[in-house]
Amino acid sequence: MKKLSNNRIFEFFRKPEPSPWWRLPRMLLYIFGIITFFFYFWSFIGVLIGVFYFIGFKDIAWKRNGVLLSYSIAFITQLVFYYKALSPLNLAIYSGLGIFLTFDVLLVIVSIIKKKTNFVKTVNSRILTRIYKIPNKARLAIKLGVIITPILLWSSISIDLGVMFDNTPRLLWVHAPSKANIGEPFELKIEAWDQFERLSATYKGTVDFSLYSLNISSGSEITNPIANLPNSYTFSGQIFGSDIAYEIKDGKDNGIHNFQMSVNTTGIHYVLVYDSITLNTYYSNPILVKNYSINEQLIVWGDFHAHTELSDGSGTPEHSLYYARYIAGLEFTAITDHGEILMWNPGSLDRLERGTNLAYEPNEFVTFHGIEWTQVQTGHYTCIFSGNQLLKNPILSYITIPTTQGLWSALDEFTGQTGSRALALPHHTTKKAYIQDWTYINPKYVKIAEVSSVHGDFLFEQRDPLNYRGAIDPPPEYTYGSSIMDAFKMGYRMTLYSSGDNHDGHSGHSLSHTRAYIGHQRPYSIWLTRNEHPYPGGLTAAFVDNLTREGVFSGLEDQEIYANSDHGRPILFFNINGTKVGQGSTLLVSNQFSNRKINIFLAQDGSPAGQRSIAASVNNHWTPDWEGRIEILKNGLLWQSIDISTPIVNVSVFDAEPIVGATFEPYCLEVDGKYYINSYSDNPIDPSTLNTGGFDFYVVRVVGDNGRMTWAGPIWVEYINT
Repeated sequence: MKKLSNNRIFEFFRKPEPSPWWRLPRMLLYIFGIITFFFYFWSFIGVLIGVFYFIGFKDIAWKRNGVLLSYSIAFITQLVFYYKALSPLNLAIYSGLGIFLTFDVLLVIVSIIKKKTNFVKTVNSRILTRIYKIPNKARLAIKLGVIITPILLWSSISIDLGVMFDNTPRLLWVHAPSKANIGEPFELKIEAWDQFERLSATYKGTVDFSLYSLNISSGSEITNPIANLPNSYTFSGQIFGSDIAYEIKDGKDNGIHNFQMSVNTTGIHYVLVYDSITLNTYYSNPILVKNYSINEQLIVWGDFHAHTELSDGSGTPEHSLYYARYIAGLEFTAITDHGEILMWNPGSLDRLERGTNLAYEPNEFVTFHGIEWTQVQTGHYTCIFSGNQLLKNPILSYITIPTTQGLWSALDEFTGQTGSRALALPHHTTKKAYIQDWTYINPKYVKIAEVSSVHGDFLFEQRDPLNYRGAIDPPPEYTYGSSIMDAFKMGYRMTLYSSGDNHDGHSGHSLSHTRAYIGHQRPYSIWLTRNEHPYPGGLTAAFVDNLTREGVFSGLEDQEIYANSDHGRPILFFNINGTKVGQGSTLLVSNQFSNRKINIFLAQDGSPAGQRSIAASVNNHWTPDWEGRIEILKNGLLWQSIDISTPIVNVSVFDAEPIVGATFEPYCLEVDGKYYINSYSDNPIDPSTLNTGGFDFYVVRVVGDNGRMTWAGPIWVEYINT
């Protein structure tokens, strides 16, 4: 037998000796392969580069490097999918760097051991002898296994054939405006959805229309409503499906069609649409039809928290705005890309500003300029502006503006110079990575807070028994002082809104709670963000005087809003002794024992609901699930729970208990004689100031058995202290 070198065992770790002209491009290509660790679906490029190095190069060291690259990406792809304690991007960065640093250390150790030939001589010879005895066919099988294994590991996570090819229609979504004037035409949108809540390009069903009408005050059925309903209609579609059916411009319906109709009877109306494919009848959102006066407020729906490819999202700004208006059926929206990423993207701010202005159409569709300031120490703020300019100098980035006081100063300067108004919106407040520090907020700009989004539910701490939906990325222990309810107990008077924070290009109707979060779902993204967003994106309803930037921004700024957890559009009115949510939301009563009449009107949405990691779905003979309960939360506690089982509910509840208010003081943390709201805060406070001043506050929450939730409030009740 041929005599074997003592150091042959270490040839796998030996450095290559390439010809000079090939060294630089080979190294650059390999570095690019490493960068693809963080490219979500596009990390397959790195896998292929690694396989190419293993197959294409003769020297052992670069074969080794190829194996390291392809297997590392396959491993990280699996790790990101199954391990949820860290955000995907951070996990990819830490694990990727860890793998390569560990390997470098291993190379150093091996180089040291190589010098001790007496130690390795016997082991070296025995191993190499066995390797050379392996038959050629077995060697080929091993080589094929080395090549195929990382591809299979990567594909098992990154390829979903159902998302790629199953665009079969599963249900219809029926959408109409929340309010309509008696006898006036309005638009009715019908969309056929597949199992991932996407438009079904293959839908060719026939739809028939009817009306289910209810008396506003009693909830009884109106037997003979007068309406001009659309005629029966058959959709036109494709032979083969598409994951972006709305971009097929061939004159066919491709899963979506708009109709004109009107209703001539006062009441709450649901448009019922029978589908010849699924053989089910689908309900629209409730439509409140009355003979409105000129000054009657509209109810409009929007999502003002979305990201595009300009930062860590998907698709162009133009795509996001188009989808929000024409597919999600919103009346207002905002793109709020991260300033920390925009600042490295030349021209992105101008492009965002230009696209937002071009999409704005008064009385039809409102767009706001926005940007997200992503400070990890004191909490994120999504900032939106009322005017036609985006704050670009200074750019709202924690790199250029590292403190919340700096943020408030920048907003002061911009609004003072331009006359535009601004709102700063805290969100996902209980997440470990971005715990909200309420002691830093500025009431001038922080008027509303995000109760739900693709990250989950943030009214209560994630482990609180009253947090029914949960959220992602909880701190290791229950953390007081991070939830919105705790902020209310501290005396901060904000109102609840809900939005998407979508990163998948589907503003107003995120798909990330379905399997369509996958990287090959268009529009594409290189960011590892979709698979950490398992909840449906929420929407906010605003009561506005008109559908303009001024009108909608005033509704948001005046806090005349309520929130919903998914694509549904219920109608919810809430008042105490006639005082509604908005304009301070404060009822002043004569004394501590004054009687309070709490009035709640609810008209539920009839569409199927989305839930955490579950798409909206129906079965045979499906009917809407009206079961659930209305909860009245008083001073942060569950005060009343009222079961509901009908589309329309009118509730009146009296509270004659003494007004005593709420306080956060007992939960403060003492460190070295100073007090903080929790261990994440660096801002010492006086605990005695963290209370409601002895005044009560009420929040209404609708909890549907179908998974849909709706919030309104709070309303504050003060008494004259004599």
